Amino acid sequence: MRRAVVLFSGGLDSTACLYWAKKNYDEVIMLTINYGSNEERATNKVAEFFSKELNIPLKIIKLDFLEEFSKLRGTTLVGGETPRVTARDLENMERAQETAKSVWVPARNVVLISVAASLLDALGGGDIIVGFNAEEGATFPDNTPEFVEKMNEMLRYGALSEVKVVAPLINLDKKGIAKLLKELNAKYEYSNSCYMPKGFTEDGKPIHCGECESCVRRHRGLMEGVGEDKTVYAIRPKIEIA
Repeated sequence: MRRAVVLFSGGLDSTACLYWAKKNYDEVIMLTINYGSNEERATNKVAEFFSKELNIPLKIIKLDFLEEFSKLRGTTLVGGETPRVTARDLENMERAQETAKSVWVPARNVVLISVAASLLDALGGGDIIVGFNAEEGATFPDNTPEFVEKMNEMLRYGALSEVKVVAPLINLDKKGIAKLLKELNAKYEYSNSCYMPKGFTEDGKPIHCGECESCVRRHRGLMEGVGEDKTVYAIRPKIEIA
């Protein structure tokens, strides 16, 4: 039996991974990890929605130490104000790297993968499904194929069961992920990418700020990939479609 734990953070990437895993594995578990981020409430509500929608069991774990370390570092994702960007800023690598540094949670993906590995090791092994992709890999070193390779090398020594990281989106940008979501008939409008969400609509859709980097990347990817964006925004991002 093929088992998978999907590290679910609520956005387009992990939503695509969730639908993909549901299609490709016999047993799927959602794992959402809280660490005091600004979008924590939205993330948990989104996770609960997809857990019911896809009939996948959900585990939510709170890591107080990661919240403490994030505050120590001063990341804007935890109790801060994240930078506002434009579509043009996304093409400026220096600007993109500055934004990435401001929202960096200390060794987050190392910690999250380790937690998922511990769960799978306890269950007898399986795959850790992560939403790493080429677009975010350009600015976040822990979203790259090299990172996945090194983590899997570590897991060969760090778990008694066979546990490995699988990144099905690793060669895709947001445009490609949008196309995959459409192919999987995913209800992406109920996902949340926003760093500073503004609540929910009456029917449960997250209200995105429309100004943070994650919102702008989301909107651009959906419009370029499938020509529409069902996301609810407080301020709809302005982009130019190539």
